Amino acid sequence: MNIIKLEQKIITDFSGYKRLIKFYQDCTEFNNETLYIDFTNLEWIDANLCALFEAIFYKLSVENNLQFATDLELLQKKFDVLFRNGFIVSDKKFEDKQKSTMPAMNFLLSDKSGFVNYIQTHLMKHKGMPKAITDSLKEKIVEDLIEIFCNSHLYAKSEYPFFVSGQYYHKQKYLCFTMVDLGQGFLPRISKATSGNIDSSLKAITWALEGNSSKLPLDGIPGGLGLSRILKYCNEHNGQLDVITGDGYWSSAYENNILKGGRLLDEQTFVGTTINLSFKN
Repeated sequence: MNIIKLEQKIITDFSGYKRLIKFYQDCTEFNNETLYIDFTNLEWIDANLCALFEAIFYKLSVENNLQFATDLELLQKKFDVLFRNGFIVSDKKFEDKQKSTMPAMNFLLSDKSGFVNYIQTHLMKHKGMPKAITDSLKEKIVEDLIEIFCNSHLYAKSEYPFFVSGQYYHKQKYLCFTMVDLGQGFLPRISKATSGNIDSSLKAITWALEGNSSKLPLDGIPGGLGLSRILKYCNEHNGQLDVITGDGYWSSAYENNILKGGRLLDEQTFVGTTINLSFKN
C-alpha cells in the first residue's frame, strides 16, 4: 500500500492551501488502489478546511478510483475535531462539548434547500457569529451565500457537489466558514464575458469582487452582487474574505500590505474555487 504523508500545519492561509493541494497532486499519481494517509507528523489542521479536504477526496475517488486508509486511533488522539464535525465517520460518538464545529457536508445543485438550512442552522445560529450582527444583516448574508452556491454551478459548470465546513476558534475569537466547488473556476466565463480583457485568475477575482457579473453579457439577465457584498461586510465588520481559483489566491488581509492584489500559486493549482469567510468578534 502506497503512503502519502501530511506534515507541519495546515491552516487557513496561503501555505496551508498549498499543502493540501500538494497532497492532492501527490495522490493523482495513483489510480485504482487504496492509499494510506499518514497523519503522524501533521501538527495541526484547521477544521473548516475539511471542506477542501473532502472535495479533494471526492474528486480523487471519482476520477482516479482511489480509496483511503489511515490510523483512526492516532487521529482520535490528535485530531478528534475531524470526528466531531463528521468529516470522519466512526462508530464511537464524539460530542462537541464546546460547540465549536460546523458539520463537514456537501450539497448537490438540486439540494438548494439543504444548503439554505445548513446556513441558517449551523452558521447564522453559531455561537461564534458576532453578537453585533443584526437579523436584517444576517438575512442579507444568507442571500449572498445562496447566490454563491447557485453561481458555483452556473459559472463553474460543475456537476460535482458543493462542499462546506466551519470552525470557531475560541482563543482568536473568530468563526471561519469554507466553501468549495469543483468546477472550472472564475476565469473561463469572465474572460468570455469581457472579450478576453480579463486574462488571469487574479484579475477575474478582482473583477467579480468589484460587483461585476457575467450574467448580463452572456445570459442577458442582471447579475447579483453576492461576493462583492460579502467583501463589503468583511471590510466593515473586521472580517476576512479569501477567494482562491485557478492560480490566484486573493485575500482581503492582503489589501494593506505588499501582497495587495493577491498571490500566484504557480504550479500548485486545483480546480474550482475555494472561499474562506471569517467572522470576528
